[in-house]
Formats: sequence, structure tokens, C-alpha cells
Amino acid sequence: MPQSSTVRFEPRELFLGPAQRTYRRVAACGSNGMKPGLSAALRKLVVPNGALLAAAAILLPWKLAGAFALPAGEYIGLAIAATGIPLAWRLRSPRLMLTLVLLLVTQWAWMTVWTTSRPEIRSALAVLLPLNFAVLLLIDDAYVDWEAFAWWGGLIAVQAAVVAVMVETDTTSILRHLNRPLVPQVLHGSRFPQLAALLFLGDGIALLAVFAVTLKPRESGLFWSLCACFMAMNTANPRRAAGYFAAAAVIVGLSVIETAYLVGYHDELTGLPARRAFNQAVAALDGEYAIAMVDVDHFKRFNDTFGHDAGDQVLRMVAEKMLQVGAGGKAFRYGGEEFAIIFRRIRAEEALEHAEALRRSIAEISFVIRGPDRSQRRRQERRQHHRPRKLRRERFDTSVTVSIGVAEPAGPDTPAENVIHAADKALYCAKERGRNRVEISVARRLRALAGRAI
Repeated sequence: MPQSSTVRFEPRELFLGPAQRTYRRVAACGSNGMKPGLSAALRKLVVPNGALLAAAAILLPWKLAGAFALPAGEYIGLAIAATGIPLAWRLRSPRLMLTLVLLLVTQWAWMTVWTTSRPEIRSALAVLLPLNFAVLLLIDDAYVDWEAFAWWGGLIAVQAAVVAVMVETDTTSILRHLNRPLVPQVLHGSRFPQLAALLFLGDGIALLAVFAVTLKPRESGLFWSLCACFMAMNTANPRRAAGYFAAAAVIVGLSVIETAYLVGYHDELTGLPARRAFNQAVAALDGEYAIAMVDVDHFKRFNDTFGHDAGDQVLRMVAEKMLQVGAGGKAFRYGGEEFAIIFRRIRAEEALEHAEALRRSIAEISFVIRGPDRSQRRRQERRQHHRPRKLRRERFDTSVTVSIGVAEPAGPDTPAENVIHAADKALYCAKERGRNRVEISVARRLRALAGRAI
């Protein structure tokens, strides 16, 4: 029997920032929780963005340099960035959209300054780019705050105007201070300012830290595009610089596409694949398989009693347990408090055993909910009666159970929709028989009984 565990929900979590809540959720999940292991996290970081930058670093010196020697070569990155902006706009992702705008402005300014042979302005651009990346980290992509978006966009526009003025005027006396070494003998002989290198390093560490918490393609794309911009600004070849800027734009564009995939195919609350991903997986089923439908018992009553935030904690906990189901079962968020599991290449009887193990693991969890502190009025009364005592939060110990229905195709030509319908009927049968149980489809049970009678 697995050991029971405890899940705690604190109302004060409502006042934490999204990054803090995510960090606490990741820490609570542990190595066997909803977050993947170290190897999977590294794969998410490197593929495809890191691999793309590595390919650019290998091919640009001798294979792709010719493409950027053409008259329109330096506009490749600009075109790619401009193409990704409308898609980021449709996704309501201001951080990715402003990153593409920033890459557009930076590449235009960098290539323009290159033709004028003004190294001091390149030093200013090398400092401004990581500063702007740091500003972009402050943008919350959970919702679109158009007022904040206007401020950040205006900031980029002002910087572009300042760079344009610097190109037309003599600013050597002002900008030469940027090339002063902060630490002697570090980057000795390099034309890249130490201040810019430190800012790039700080941004890279911050992006890696955010990625370690969220594991989202957005932060991965921003990190590798920052690396590509660093390589572009450190090369002495304008063709390679244009190529690295193009690679940065492609990386952010891929992040936009991956973000669109996550929005469409993954559930944000639980991290499980969503209903659309389930429909596609079902359409690809053939041969021997089984489908289990899972529903949280009395979920509406739980929400009404403890609040929707505690209900969200329950759904995350159930999703975490479903990720650990055996036999290679693939878990999905079907909708509301209902989940689905697809078991490939096994019969319903074997899937029933793993579904029963899942039911027991969820039922054995002690779900502890701490209520709010007592009212301020009662606290004042205690002070008046000179009874200083530490006030305790109200504590509610409850359990969460699920009902599960399992079904398999009656024959090789049985539509998958019929199997889902049969699993739903078995689920409702489990509900009618008292909940917190697993039932197999009636047709499958009758065939099993007939086989035993023969």
C-alpha cells in the first residue's frame, strides 16, 4: 500500500505573484510530480532553440554567409521578425511581440551603424539590448495590459530615436565611457564593452532561472535569442552578424509557434494535454487499447465549501497522480473535473488494475485545508480580556476520491467514439454505486461472464 501524503492549501497563496505560486507548486510536486526530470527539462531548453543556434554557429562561417552577401540578405532577419509579430499579437503574448520588435529595431540600428563605422554607437546598442531584455522580463504574459504595453513600446521607440540622433551627430565624447573596463584584464583586447557583457550574463542567468520554474518555450526562446544577439554583436563580419540576428528572430518565432501549441493543446491549470490533444490521440488509435474516464467525486460541493482555489489544488493533485499511472497510460484533461486516460496495446481488464491503483493512490491522500485567521473583532476582544494567545487557523482535514469507468473496443471496427461513450456509461455506473470505485463497461463484463460460463 502506498504511503498517504498531505496536500496543503494556504489562502495566503492568493496574494503571491504568479512566479512565486509556480515555484511553490513545483517544489511541492517533487521529483515524481507534474514537472519533468532534469533530462526532460534540459531537452526542453535545448530543443529546438539551442540546436538551431548551434547549427547557425556551425553553418554561418562557410555555408550560409553567401546568402547574407546578397543585397536582400541583411533583411532576412527583419522579414522573419516582422512575420512573427502578428502571430504573437493573436496569441496575446506581449513579451514575445515586444521581443520581436526589439530585434527589428536592434538589427536595423546595428547594420546601419556598421556602414557608418561608428564603434561607440555599437557599444551603446550592446548595452541597451540586454537592458531591454531585462525590462521585458517584467512583463506579465498572463494577461495583456495594453497600458503597460504602450509604455514598453514607447520606451523602445524613444531608444530608437536616440540611436538615430546619435548616428547623425558626434557622440564620441559621451559614449566612450561605455568602453572603460570595469574589471581589469577581463575581456582584455575585446571591442565588446564589459558593462554589456555583464548585462548579457545577468539576463542569461535570470532567463534560465525563470525557465527552471516555468519550463515554457517562451523563456527558452528568449534565452537563446539573447545568446544569438551576443554572438551577432561580437563578430567582426557584418554577414555573420546579420545571420545571427536572423537566427535570433527565427528562435523567437519558433517560441511563438510553440506557445500557440501549448495554448491549444495543453491545459494551463494542470499541465496535462487538453481536450483537443485527446481528440487527436483518439483519432490515431487502432488495434488493442482501452480508455478510462475519471471524474472527481462531489467536486461541486468541494468548490462550494472550500472555494475555487482549493478546487484548483485538487485538480492539480489528481493530475499529478494521473501522470504516474502504469502501463504507459496517457492522461488528459477532458473538461471540468473530468479526466481521461488512454491505454495502448492492453485489454480493459489490465487497464482496470492500473485504474484501481490510481483510485487508491488518490483516496489515500489527506487533503489539509487551512482556513483564514479569526476576525479582527475577536482578536480585539482577546486583547481587552488580557488573554494574549497565538491565534490558530481553522484546519479542515478532508479526502478526495475519484470514480473511474473503463472500456475497450468491442471489435476491430468499433469507432473510438463508442469506446468513449461506453467508458462514460461505466463511469456513471460507478457514481450510482456509491462513488470512489472503478467500473468496466457493461458489454465487456457480459462478454467476460459468457466466456466463463462456456
